[in-house]
Amino acid sequence: MQIYSRLEVAGNQVGMVRTSKQHFDDRGRITQASDDPVAPFAQVLFSAVENVNQLQQNADELEEKMAVSPEEVDVHEVMIASEKARLGITFMKTIVEKAIRAYNDLVTMR
Repeated sequence: MQIYSRLEVAGNQVGMVRTSKQHFDDRGRITQASDDPVAPFAQVLFSAVENVNQLQQNADELEEKMAVSPEEVDVHEVMIASEKARLGITFMKTIVEKAIRAYNDLVTMR
């Protein structure tokens, strides 16, 4: 069984084709292709902040409607929206605190 012909091999140089994005490239690094579904951490973090901001805005709008015209808004909807916003802010605060703690641990590591 011959995988490579004699024309493809010269000395210790074997021309290989990268068939998976998990293979090493010609510089010995694994590079991610552009079709990789993994998003950068910063993009995920900014998206989460935007979602928390949207939850807070929705809760504020429902609270304003409740103050202006209470018959149009159910109290349960206002409470649920407020609790979702509170939980989102709590999770975001925890993530930020842990990221800062991890950064400080890395900086002070010896």
